[in-house]
Amino acid sequence: MIPAIPSIGPIAPSAAVQPATQAANAPATAGGSSFGDILANAVDAMQGAQSTAQVQSAQVAAGSGNVTDAMISSTQAVLDAQLFVSLRNSATSAINQLLSTPF
Repeated sequence: MIPAIPSIGPIAPSAAVQPATQAANAPATAGGSSFGDILANAVDAMQGAQSTAQVQSAQVAAGSGNVTDAMISSTQAVLDAQLFVSLRNSATSAINQLLSTPF
């Protein structure tokens, strides 16, 4: 069975804008997670999906696994990786666009 995707809780607005160095080192706000924590959790989930797909594929190859579950977990791992690459490319593009903006 495919595990349910956990919901992302609300992000509390900050009281003031902090400089980039302070914002990167700031602790998570009460009731929410920092962007770095959310990103780290997404990477962990992607790696977990990939390792699950690898284990289930090995079980199928050994003759003890379910082919359907292996295909589903493999497809989920591929989709997770594609989503992560797409988000990374979008973030890189946004940063490059900000850096090329004249002030």
